[in-house]
Amino acid sequence: MERKTAAVILAAGKGVRMKSSRNKLLHKILGKEIIRFPVEACQGIGAEPIIVVAGPHNIRGFRKIFPGEVNFALQPKPLGTAHALWQAEKFLEGFQGDVLVLVGDSPYVNVEILSMLLKFHRETSSDLSLISSIFKEPPPYGRIIKDEEGKVSRVVEEIDATEEELKIKEVNSSYYAFRWETISSLLHRIKQNPRKGEYYLTDIVEIAYKNGLKTSALRIDNPLLSKGINTRKDLAEASEYFNRKNIEALMESGVSFVSPSSAVVEFDVHVGRDTIIYPFTYLGEGTRVGKKCIIGPFAFLKKVKIEDEWEVSFVKMVGEDD
Repeated sequence: MERKTAAVILAAGKGVRMKSSRNKLLHKILGKEIIRFPVEACQGIGAEPIIVVAGPHNIRGFRKIFPGEVNFALQPKPLGTAHALWQAEKFLEGFQGDVLVLVGDSPYVNVEILSMLLKFHRETSSDLSLISSIFKEPPPYGRIIKDEEGKVSRVVEEIDATEEELKIKEVNSSYYAFRWETISSLLHRIKQNPRKGEYYLTDIVEIAYKNGLKTSALRIDNPLLSKGINTRKDLAEASEYFNRKNIEALMESGVSFVSPSSAVVEFDVHVGRDTIIYPFTYLGEGTRVGKKCIIGPFAFLKKVKIEDEWEVSFVKMVGEDD
């Protein structure tokens, strides 16, 4: 019998580096809020329940995006990632299975990544699994410490690392799989970090290891997995990345782009075969373009329907919300 899967998404951060009156996870990447990416990835693997840990500043906005789709736990004060996970425990009472824990600010997580982590976690019969990545120049993330047998013995945050530990190239990507039956009872052994006054979820690795549990790292050398959205620059880079993906998908389906670098295609856009997209065209969410159309140059379309064989250029067309 296949084990059950639940998911907890840690999304209570304020995102002050975004310098915005809007919480960073409510900012959009090509028409899709950042928080949607991890939630949809968890939905895609059939996780149930899905719990989003929010803060007082963003929980109302999240509820509007996911009415009835997920559970919400409130972290009233920003006391760290372990403290955030504690807030979700009430939704996991009596749960037996594997719990995925991931951050809310990474749009690069997807069904494939979470499926790989779950498969690795179960095939290795691990109690705790995490995704790690190796960097030539590591970002300021927790370093992976292993014992002589290659087991993960602890994760040390950069602020607490020694000079020798900072030389380690393998870092934590903040994606976890917990065997809930064995890990949940250890979570409250995590102590407050004296430097930052927070409870680090990474400390559960050392606690589990010292209690004889199996702790493993799935190495996926994808720099994007460790990259969150913290600044406007990060947001722009993510938009460029997914725009390329969306345009490539349309080209593979039979759509031509005269100048792909000058076009923007948001999520939730459909374009029919043999349509040609000319430069400086923006296709916004909810747009439906038929077959054998000519779109652009200089066309902005959002939430509109273009029938087969239409020619549309030098125009802005925006439909109404349903």
